[in-house]
Amino acid sequence: MSAADAKLNEQAESGEEIRSRPCPECCLCGAGGKPLYEGLTDRVANAPGQWNLKRCPNPECGLLWLDPMPLEEDIAMAYEGYFTHAAPEDAADASPPAAPGAGHRAAELCRSAYRAWRFNCGDDTGKPLRWLFALPILLSRIECDALDIPLRYLAVSQKGRMLDVGCGDGYALNMAQELGWNTEGVDFDAQAVDAARRKGLSVRLGSLAAQRYPDESFDLVLMNHVIEHLHDPLGTLREIRRVLAVGGTLAVTTPNAESWGHRHFGPSWLGLHPPQHLQIFTGNGLATLARRAGFVQSAVSSTLRTTPFNFVQSPLIRRGGRVEWLRSLTHADVRYGRAASLVEMLMRLWDPLAADELLLEARK
Repeated sequence: MSAADAKLNEQAESGEEIRSRPCPECCLCGAGGKPLYEGLTDRVANAPGQWNLKRCPNPECGLLWLDPMPLEEDIAMAYEGYFTHAAPEDAADASPPAAPGAGHRAAELCRSAYRAWRFNCGDDTGKPLRWLFALPILLSRIECDALDIPLRYLAVSQKGRMLDVGCGDGYALNMAQELGWNTEGVDFDAQAVDAARRKGLSVRLGSLAAQRYPDESFDLVLMNHVIEHLHDPLGTLREIRRVLAVGGTLAVTTPNAESWGHRHFGPSWLGLHPPQHLQIFTGNGLATLARRAGFVQSAVSSTLRTTPFNFVQSPLIRRGGRVEWLRSLTHADVRYGRAASLVEMLMRLWDPLAADELLLEARK
């Protein structure tokens, strides 16, 4: 019996709910990992166990990953009580409830005007002077990433078939469908799939590979904060390339291991998210993954979408070890999140990959 099998037997006998296997080497470049953090606990869903993160020492990679890593057969246990699909968007990206009042209503008016001006969609479409209401956002640039993604891929003249991998309750699918796309979603969470189907959306349960889509079935594939949850991210990107039409676009968002937020908060950074996040990519690592999957055209940038939320929640992790998804934003929270976004926006002038979220755009 191997040492790994013996470890699994010990876990089963002790009644631990999530079994794991040693994962000493980087899945991208094969380098032996260096310890980064040890004894991390689940900050989100109270999954059992303590988890260690390793870092790839290869400067062209820099991947972070769990070692030991939960077994694929047991990983669903880490999502019991998980909040991801209870919010209208992926919880990693969703903003907590905002402080009410006239200021909040004015901010929503500006966002609506920006969407209408930038993408010609939304309630303010066709209204005169919409650019004037959008001006605060255009001048500050802080919220542009959050408002542009995924609309920059959906609000285009030529629509086609769109696939959302890890679609949750169908937030992006519903938006795409309203804009004229023929949409399809897939998710491994049965509760999320049921919620999306109740909205009349076409969503399948299970892994992408299990759906056996025909070659070149989709013109656009979105994957929003999903790749970090996968045991086989390379296999998934290869499958996406197979089902993507020639000239089609893949857009992937994921936490940024080299962000200022991670450097600032260290083991308390929300983006680490053990044990649900199995690996955290750097910009170089994500680009390498795309190349190995067969994408010949790809670009990696960083976005500010998750920065305000990360900078509100990470201090709570540092102080109490837990996130508070439904915590209403105070005015101080709003100011702190905007200040952090401003800092990362300025940092991107000399380090384009400084912000908290990575965006991979690839074409087949």
